[in-house]
Amino acid sequence: MAATSGAERGRKRFEGFTDAVFAIALTLLFVEIKPPGSPDGPPVGAQPARAVAEQWQEHLALIVSFLGIGIYWLQHHYSGRLYAKSDHVFSVINLGFLFGIMALPYPVRVWAFHLDSPGEEQANMMLAAGLLLPSMFWLMKWLYASPQRRLIDRRPAPEYVSQMTRRYVAGTSVLALAALIALIAPRLGLALSFAATAYWILPQPSPRYRSGEEPDEKERTED
Repeated sequence: MAATSGAERGRKRFEGFTDAVFAIALTLLFVEIKPPGSPDGPPVGAQPARAVAEQWQEHLALIVSFLGIGIYWLQHHYSGRLYAKSDHVFSVINLGFLFGIMALPYPVRVWAFHLDSPGEEQANMMLAAGLLLPSMFWLMKWLYASPQRRLIDRRPAPEYVSQMTRRYVAGTSVLALAALIALIAPRLGLALSFAATAYWILPQPSPRYRSGEEPDEKERTED
């Protein structure tokens, strides 16, 4: 069994903190939009519907950011059962992952407000890099926790753990390739980044366990 670093802890407080950061990140997306006619918003005049429509870049940034963060929350929710505990290094890597989540709306907004402008190419590059960042830390978490079952549940079948490793490596590799492509073909690279990120909204393989070590119904359904 691989050695851990620092004091080991269970996963409940770890998951609770991570869930809270996700909730804050999603909530702040809506706080950023200032409705027309509000003290900090644009003037509304006699046509509030038109004023709202003119905020289309804000709405686009909201939708893209919500989907991006939401997709990673789905993966976090799915993988929670795979981790059995945490340690210092794992928590540090998770902080990097959460930084990537909290930072994601910034390049999304830069991109949304530079569409069809001279700065669009650089904005595309920034967003491709922004989509790569949380994926890199996600992969780092798995590659730290999974060897010799350092932090993950020891019951999943070895072939299942290997399958998830291949999926995470492939997903991050495609995003890294997309970020590189964005340096020479910004729109193509960003389109590939969007596609690679959207892939993770699909259901992931159900955990497969060693014979005789499957969790009971209570464990499968408890929060």
